[in-house]
Amino acid sequence: MPRYYFHFSDGQRRFSDDKGQELSGLSAVRTHAVQQVRDLKAAMCDPGIQDLSGWSMTVVDITDRTVFEIGFDLKPHRTDA
Repeated sequence: MPRYYFHFSDGQRRFSDDKGQELSGLSAVRTHAVQQVRDLKAAMCDPGIQDLSGWSMTVVDITDRTVFEIGFDLKPHRTDA
């Protein structure tokens, strides 16, 4: 199974996923990414972090090619791949 990496960013810093996850296909990758974003948003209940508009998750494959990017609003972001 292919391995995918789920990096996230606050718009200024990138937080890298160095383990990745083996998933069977794009549908499984998207499901995993959405769940990861939801989990991160739930963990960020700090009142100091009120604006998540700059936050995003970038999913890359083993070659570091961007598969897709999703904002913390759970809307896909356009990438120039």
